[in-house]
Amino acid sequence: MIMFQTVKYFLVRTGVSLFLLLVLGFFALYVVHEIALPQTAFDDAMIQWALLFICVFMGFFAYGQIGDQQFLNAFHALKDVGPLYDKKEVVGKFENLLRFTESAYFLPGPARRFRGLVVRKYADYLLSIGREEPEAIKIYLKAFLQNPENSKFRAPLLSILDQGGDLSENEIDLLLVMVRAEDFKDAYIVNHLAAIFLRKKKLTGKTEPVLLYAVENQSSDATEILKFVVPILLENHRADIFALRFYLQALPLNPEGEDEIREILGKSYCEGHFEGIDPVLHDKCGHVFSSLEPNQQAEIREAVEGRRISGRLKKVNLFNREDKQDIGRLKVRFGIEKTLTQKLFDGILWIGRLLQGLGRNIFFKIIDGLILFGKARLWVKLVSVPLLGLLILAGLGLMEWKATKEEAVADKKPQVKAVAPPTKPVATKPKKEHFIQIGAVTSSKQANQFIKSLKKKGVTKAIIIKSARQSGGSWYKIRVGAFDQKSEALKMAKRLMDDKLIKNYFVVSKPKGLGEKKDS
Repeated sequence: MIMFQTVKYFLVRTGVSLFLLLVLGFFALYVVHEIALPQTAFDDAMIQWALLFICVFMGFFAYGQIGDQQFLNAFHALKDVGPLYDKKEVVGKFENLLRFTESAYFLPGPARRFRGLVVRKYADYLLSIGREEPEAIKIYLKAFLQNPENSKFRAPLLSILDQGGDLSENEIDLLLVMVRAEDFKDAYIVNHLAAIFLRKKKLTGKTEPVLLYAVENQSSDATEILKFVVPILLENHRADIFALRFYLQALPLNPEGEDEIREILGKSYCEGHFEGIDPVLHDKCGHVFSSLEPNQQAEIREAVEGRRISGRLKKVNLFNREDKQDIGRLKVRFGIEKTLTQKLFDGILWIGRLLQGLGRNIFFKIIDGLILFGKARLWVKLVSVPLLGLLILAGLGLMEWKATKEEAVADKKPQVKAVAPPTKPVATKPKKEHFIQIGAVTSSKQANQFIKSLKKKGVTKAIIIKSARQSGGSWYKIRVGAFDQKSEALKMAKRLMDDKLIKNYFVVSKPKGLGEKKDS
């Protein structure tokens, strides 16, 4: 039902949008091109996008607003109906309104909310005119399930108990919901359900609390219930809170297995698991424990202590991945942690407060404007959005017309060819030459001897560069070169080092033609 209504919702609204686009959209384009601007040629892409936005808005948002308004009007007309109105006509209006909530106007979520409003109002009306036929009972059931704490619909629903025959599983579940909503205070329903469960010999997690409350309310079937339940609990070695309460009710009857019951109650008292959960139950178990013989008490204490020691020796890994996820959901449910959505919302609020503190409240003005638009009447919404779209269309058309006029004027003006400025010659980087300086001496004789020794070893590019010393005299620098590439200079330096002709060196790079003067 939910999937069907969702598909119907989108299909119908998409169809309405397409219909409006085909009718309103083409009509608007015809008016713009053939009536408003017949002699103007321009690109109407922006106009088409604006028309698409308007049609989708009308097909989705406006269509939904119309449905909401129709529902509210019809619901408001049934606001004050009572027994003096035409019953057939009022019932027909309620039925039509319920069917209307299942239409394509609503998504499943809003439809369920609106249907809940109708059901509660419809149930109040049927109750006021005393209707109890099956169709009315179904409405009472829907209203009760929405608010189980509301007891005014319980009386007609309880009439199903007097119809005879066995109750179905759903009817039993309904009665269980009733007694749990009343916290098992309605003794009539509790005792009646307990009699049904006893007759069917049905002991489950759902029926056990009902049987227990019937016994504690001292129903007429209390003894039979204990004879049915207690042997099953003892056979399964039950020692939970429900089992202990059954055992305490059974003790005055001196049941079979009385010694085992007293031992279970005594162990529960020594373990102390229920001391904080249910102090009254813990004290009752303590009275049973104190009535035991001293040697029995000592044995029970020793057994409980032994279980505690053995339990400490072995750590049980309780949680798997799914359990951890369930714990995470429970932490969110009980407010221990926040959901991702809440964290994002807090972040948005923090940013909003920051902007407001800085005096930049544009964000809040936009939000206030949207809220004001949402509170406006339906006709204001339906008129304002298309009017805004028409204004956008008019503005776009005016801009296109103005651009076309400017282009036409520009075409009529004589075109002047632009003269390109003379290009400047591109400056090229001067090439460099590279030398390896392998020594510097203060005597030209020493320098010449060094050059002769290099030439004997096959080094033909050795030269002497003379330069002045700051303290007086001259430096005679011995260099090898020149090389066009620095890599060639480094290669030569490596060769000289390998031949042990030099111990150290450094590379001197200078633009060609700007080198230092060679010594003759």
